[in-house]
Amino acid sequence: MNEIEKFEHDINIKEFRKKELQRRKERLANAIPQKLQYNSEINKTHLNITYVMTWTGICGGSKIILQHANRLTALGHNINIISHYPYPNWFKLDKKVNFQQIPLDNILCESIPKNSDLIIITYWREIYEAIEQKIAPVIYFEQGDFHLFDSENVEKDLFDYIYKQINLAPFIFTVSTYAQKKLKEVYNVDSQVIHNSVNNEVFFPTEREKNNNVKISMIGSPNTEFKRIKDIVQALDIVKEKNPNIVINLISPDTPNEELSIIDNLIINPEQIIIGNTLRKSDIYICASMYESFCLPVLEALTCGCAVITTDNGGINDFCKNNFNCLIIEKQNINDIVEKVTTLINNENLRNELSKNAIETSRKFTWENITNELDKYYKNIAKYKVID
Repeated sequence: MNEIEKFEHDINIKEFRKKELQRRKERLANAIPQKLQYNSEINKTHLNITYVMTWTGICGGSKIILQHANRLTALGHNINIISHYPYPNWFKLDKKVNFQQIPLDNILCESIPKNSDLIIITYWREIYEAIEQKIAPVIYFEQGDFHLFDSENVEKDLFDYIYKQINLAPFIFTVSTYAQKKLKEVYNVDSQVIHNSVNNEVFFPTEREKNNNVKISMIGSPNTEFKRIKDIVQALDIVKEKNPNIVINLISPDTPNEELSIIDNLIINPEQIIIGNTLRKSDIYICASMYESFCLPVLEALTCGCAVITTDNGGINDFCKNNFNCLIIEKQNINDIVEKVTTLINNENLRNELSKNAIETSRKFTWENITNELDKYYKNIAKYKVID
C-alpha cells in the first residue's frame, strides 16, 4: 500500500467524498456567478497563483499540475498549492513552491491565500467553493475524466451537479482539441487549449541496444477499466507464444488486483526517472485506452523514441498520425493488438521509422513554448478583479 492508498484508507475516502459532496450541493443550490471587472492598466510581471489540487498521487494529470508549478516558479511567479492530500514525494517539486496540506476538517478553498491573483481549480469539485471566497479570478483547468468522456453513464443528479459547477467557471482551459470539443459538446462551455508537454530532463531518446529481446512497455493501472491494460495483457499472452523472448514491462501507479504472470517487470509507483529509463530501453509502447484527454504517457513514449501502438482515444489527435509516428489499433480489439505488435517485432525498419518520426514530432511540444502560452494566458486573466 503506497502513501496515497494508505491516506485514503485511513480517512475512509468514500465516506469523506460523500459528506463533502452533500455539503457542496447545499452551497451550490444558491450559487452566484463570479463578478469580475477588467482593468487593462493592471500589468503585473509576477503573479501570486494558487493551484487547488484534489489529488496528489502519481498520474499524468498530477504531473502536469506540478510541472506548471515548477515552470511558472522559474518565470518568477509565486506558486501556492493547497490540497487535502499529502505532499507528492514522487515528484521533484521546486522548493520555492509553497505546498500546504490542509486538514480534512477544513473546507479546502477557505485556505486559499488572500493575496492570490489567480485561483486555478484542477477538478470540478472545487469550482464554486473557490468562487465563494471572492479573492481572485477562478480558472478551471480541465484535464478530462469520466465526467467528460463517459458522461452518458453518469447518474443524472451527479451530472447536473457537475454541469452547474463547470458552467460557473468564468475561465476554462484544457489540454487538447479533443477535450475542448467534448467540453462544448457535453457542457456547452468554451475553453482555451494549452497543450501538455514532457520533462525533457527525464524523457529523451538514446540509441537502443540491438538484441533479439524486443522490449514492450505500457503505463497505467490494470485496476482502471478505461485504460484497458487487460486487453494488452491478453494480446501479449498470445504474442509471447510465438515470440518467447519478448520482455514485457508494466508501470502502474498501484498494485494490480489480479496476478499478471506474463509481466516480466512490474514497476509500481516509480520515480519519474525510472519511467524515462524504462521507455528509453523499450522498443514498443502500447496504449489501449478507451479515452484520454491528452495521453501524456504516449507523448513521453514518442519523446523517448518508442515505436508506439495506440488506440484513437481522442487525446492523441494533436500529436499522433497513423503509419507516420505510430500504429493505430481499434479499441477493445485483441486481435488488432496482436497483429500490430507482431508486425513491429518482425519489422525493425518500421520500428526505426516510427521512432524517428516520433522524436521529430515530440520536439514541437516543449515546456518552453507551453509555459510561455500559460504565462500569457494567466497574465491576461489577472487583469480581472473580483467585485461585489
